[in-house]
Amino acid sequence: MSQQIGSNEEFLAQRYGKKGSNAWRYIAALLLLTALPWLIWSAWHHSNPQIRVTLISFQNEQDDSIDITYLIQRRDPSLALNCTLIARDFDKNVVGEVEVAIPSSSQGSLKRNDTIPTRLRAVNASVLKCDAIDLKGK
Repeated sequence: MSQQIGSNEEFLAQRYGKKGSNAWRYIAALLLLTALPWLIWSAWHHSNPQIRVTLISFQNEQDDSIDITYLIQRRDPSLALNCTLIARDFDKNVVGEVEVAIPSSSQGSLKRNDTIPTRLRAVNASVLKCDAIDLKGK
């Protein structure tokens, strides 16, 4: 009976290979221990930006300008910002662009109303970007 068990194990080893080492488990654990904290940090960092801009509305009642209302949220309210606002026509061409300097304040959220002068009638407006102004370098 013991010969039959031994030959069965040999048959299985020939057919499926011998049991290997567990080195892959250590490599997988090491990768998991380094990748998981990075994944958590990356998800938090990119879902909570330093500056967040939300378009609230725009009104295009005039042919030579468009009014835009937007909300700016800053993690650090002491940051002064420079925002680029653009207006587009029906064919999505940029027909107006203006840069607005937003001073630092004590509030993290700030609702703004601005007017973008245009060369043609605009049908929509948006905030292209808002960047922090480096006051230390000046």
